[in-house]
Parts: sequence; structure tokens; C-alpha cells
Amino acid sequence: MQYTPKNIEVKKTQDKTMKAIVNLDFDHFVVKGFRIMASEFINPKGDKLWIVPPSYKGGGGYHPIFFMPDKKKWEVLSGLIWDEYYKQVNI
Repeated sequence: MQYTPKNIEVKKTQDKTMKAIVNLDFDHFVVKGFRIMASEFINPKGDKLWIVPPSYKGGGGYHPIFFMPDKKKWEVLSGLIWDEYYKQVNI
């Protein structure tokens, strides 16, 4: 199965904490609701931002809707998200 999205849509926000909402189109399915959020920690690009996968709030807090157990594949996917986010921010 291919894990590279065909299209990455970045919707910038005016919020101080949530910088953008990201949707991934994998051609046969779409995953909506990734968030670029302010953070205390530095991301691989050197900014204090992080990617939050889609989740829902239920009993006991937030629960992930999207999870990639293979850390290397997540690093590749998050790298693609970062690349597209920074491309959009710098336009």
C-alpha cells in the first residue's frame, strides 16, 4: 500500500495556537483534520510547532482517529506535511 498522499491541503488559520488544518488525499481515501499547533518543543524544521493527527474527544480525554505504528513511515509522512505547510506559509 502506498503511504504517499496525492495531495496535501493546508488551510491556514488566524488562531494563535492552531496555525493550520491539514487534509491528506491518498487518492482512494482522504484523511481530514491534522492540525499544526504551537508547541514548547522544536520540530525538525526548527520551529516551535507540532503536528496533531485527527482525534475525537470522549470519555477520558482525546482519542486518536489516525495512527501510524511504523515510526519511520510516520516520519516520512510528517516530513511531507511539514514541507507543504512551509511552502504554503512562505507564499
